[in-house]
Amino acid sequence: MTKKQEPRSRRLQASLAPTIPHVVNERSQELVYPKSRIRVFAEKNAKKLTKAEHSFEFFLFGLNGGVLKKRYKRQHVVSGKWIVDFFFPEIRLAIEIDGPSHQTEEQAIKDMEKDADCANLDITVVRITNSQVFGDPDNLLQLLREAWKLAKARKNRFIGKPYEPGREYAI
Repeated sequence: MTKKQEPRSRRLQASLAPTIPHVVNERSQELVYPKSRIRVFAEKNAKKLTKAEHSFEFFLFGLNGGVLKKRYKRQHVVSGKWIVDFFFPEIRLAIEIDGPSHQTEEQAIKDMEKDADCANLDITVVRITNSQVFGDPDNLLQLLREAWKLAKARKNRFIGKPYEPGREYAI
């Protein structure tokens, strides 16, 4: 029987069985789990940013010589259910860029659920509209600074790398 002809359950059992390396320093065949649909969707979204998300990321790169570069994740999956546009793991700050699709009542309900789930995970969510992204950069900077302070002040009840006061990032 070839691999295609084997029953699915036997192939699944074989793929889940851990293997032990036979020779020192030999690469083992580690378990590989399929990506969830939400993670695949997030990766797809990360490749095609909206104009507002692209503009906001460009804004982040320009702050104080790029001090926030590589300090955030784009299209980050939260609790296996939600995707946030930008996430700063050091201070647990999520930034959502709300475009026209967030104007509907259905999406507003989903946004409230996402905000509540994030709050339960000690994640501060800040919503920024497209007009704020494309508007006055000084107002956007002020909004980002207030969100940063709010996120730093929030207590972290979860395991992970907490915010370290000695590692200040001026924005």
